[in-house]
Amino acid sequence: MSELSGRTEFWNIGYPFAGALVYLIAPIALASIAYALRRRWRMWHIASAEIELGSTVDRWKAFLSFALPGVFVHKKFVRKRDLYPGIMHFSIFWGFGILLIATTVAAAEFNSEHYLDWILPTAHSRVLLGFVWDVLGGGLAMVGLSMAAWRRYVIRPGRLNTALDDGIVLIFLFGLLATGFMVEAMRIGATELNPASDYFDESVAIWSPIGWLLAKIFLGLGFTTEVLKATHVVLWWVHAIIFVGAIIYTAARFSKFSHMIVSAMNLYYRPLNRSRGALKPMGDFETLQTFGAKDLPDLQWTQALSFDACTNCGRCQDACPAWASGKPLSPRALIQGMRGYMEDRAPVILGTPNGEKIPEPTTSMVHDSIGDDVLWSCLTCAACLDACPVEINHIDSIVDMRRFLALEEATVPDTAQSALQSIEQRGHPWRGTNLTRTSWMEGLDIPTLAKQPDSEILFWVGCSGALTERGISTTRSMASVLKKAGVKFAVLGEEETCSGDPARRLGNEYLFQLQAEKNITTFNQYDVKEVITTCPHCFNTIKNEYPQLGGNYDVIHYTAYVGELLKKGILQPSEAGIGKIGTVTYHDSCYLGRHNGEFGAPREIISAIPGLNFVEMDLSQERSFCCGAGGGRMWMEEEGERVNHLRTDQFLATKADTLAVSCPFCIQMFDEGLGAKGRENDKNAIDLISILDQATD
Repeated sequence: MSELSGRTEFWNIGYPFAGALVYLIAPIALASIAYALRRRWRMWHIASAEIELGSTVDRWKAFLSFALPGVFVHKKFVRKRDLYPGIMHFSIFWGFGILLIATTVAAAEFNSEHYLDWILPTAHSRVLLGFVWDVLGGGLAMVGLSMAAWRRYVIRPGRLNTALDDGIVLIFLFGLLATGFMVEAMRIGATELNPASDYFDESVAIWSPIGWLLAKIFLGLGFTTEVLKATHVVLWWVHAIIFVGAIIYTAARFSKFSHMIVSAMNLYYRPLNRSRGALKPMGDFETLQTFGAKDLPDLQWTQALSFDACTNCGRCQDACPAWASGKPLSPRALIQGMRGYMEDRAPVILGTPNGEKIPEPTTSMVHDSIGDDVLWSCLTCAACLDACPVEINHIDSIVDMRRFLALEEATVPDTAQSALQSIEQRGHPWRGTNLTRTSWMEGLDIPTLAKQPDSEILFWVGCSGALTERGISTTRSMASVLKKAGVKFAVLGEEETCSGDPARRLGNEYLFQLQAEKNITTFNQYDVKEVITTCPHCFNTIKNEYPQLGGNYDVIHYTAYVGELLKKGILQPSEAGIGKIGTVTYHDSCYLGRHNGEFGAPREIISAIPGLNFVEMDLSQERSFCCGAGGGRMWMEEEGERVNHLRTDQFLATKADTLAVSCPFCIQMFDEGLGAKGRENDKNAIDLISILDQATD
């Protein structure tokens, strides 16, 4: 075995003619991709709503911190719920990635040696690297492609509906891989396994095991050296033509191949200046020409980019509770519908001469391409966003179109409109309640900020915590625990008004801003610094969305705050106080969990209470299934199967006696669910703070 044994670049092809042609094809291929991206870039930038991208340095840091684990270990692909497609994608990505590296290394070695008389260090390891390219590259790619074909055409999961494009992509990839192995086999058979060849050395050939095995088969079939060489030339050019065809197909159709570039762009341009739980602001109403998104120009260009980043994989659809309960919303179909509208509408807008009025769309983006019922089905739970490997934010586009429906057309569902009117007139969404903001305080000696302005903490009660019977019991428990811990706190009492969360998620941004500005004025009047609340929706809104309007406060959900009290030993729960709680499971609220990443604190509270037997629900933490109340759905009529009934069934499947929650919306949804299932007498839903209150009596 010579020091530079192994694959010989352009063997049997006829260099320099073949090489010159290859190097001519490469820039043409890159230019065609660049041209396709340029066309798409113009299309994306028809969407021209104001956007703040932040600093390039921060964007690169965020991109690399997300992309590196995403690329190297496929963190968002290889998950328990999607293990098969995750391994499949990992194998295809890394298989062809390694083969691309192999081709690049071989080209670099050949050109540096041929033109510069340099021997690159990799040239001394060609045989060993040949094993890596053959097994980890080609072998892994073959495993991935086989899994993809089996899944697409045998398993055929319902969420996949792109058979034509997927089939074409698979044909290209299989073609590249098969011809690549065949070309290698023909070369090995005519050289390293041919005693008459100057390259004869079977000890080298065996280090490319797949090519060696195929070469042995061809030789066993009687292929002569001349036949091997002739077939090698034909297959080499077929391999090159397939590669060029894949590039042309990608550039012409912007097919699934393009997601390798566009998905990375979507990760790079994803919002950095707001948390996942915060909706994007509309800006100053005095300067807006339109309210919400009626047409493509009303969106941000990064949203249009995200439509092309979608590969139609359907993970978002599988995770969506609205879809699971039979609602018309499929997050996958929504993004594909937006992409289809963009492709139809963009040529009209781009083709309109400067200075001329753009023709009105022949079909409505909101009513026709998506549909009102689809938009109102969304729970804004972020299950779709969590499931999406490339971080497409479906919620932004849904709420943008809800804003158009609410502010431009005033077509909010009747029950939701009733809640909005109640917020506007009474400062809360609960029509018909006989309770007041201070009813829960009776007999508790709770100070207000007006009477005790030097309080360390503002306890924000929230509408549900003050104005619903179930909410009141949770609020009283919270006050009780704070008193036991010696925390100096106060409430706003009658000065408190709705945080604006329901109004914003129902699309009435104007009402949200009115409510937020009232509360910010009150907070600043009392110089509020720290806010604690039992409601994840209020927590998310005040913490993540009030800063958009100048309200910056240290906002803590009670689970985190009380968890610290337990760690410090200030609260010492005992088994004697918990009564007949029995086995406990915990439901992760969407706005505390997925939107704000708080999964540990509630479980730390549970583990700190002696005597609690805890079991996890199957769908928990990031995978938690929504209770059905988010996105303003608490105040909408629900037809067909109810989301909270599905989640109640999941609770019952654990065989636990008690479902612990940390959200007043969830309590109400599970109370209704248990009642509908006839299990209200033997099963119980209770807020975690109430369990802790009992345990510290």
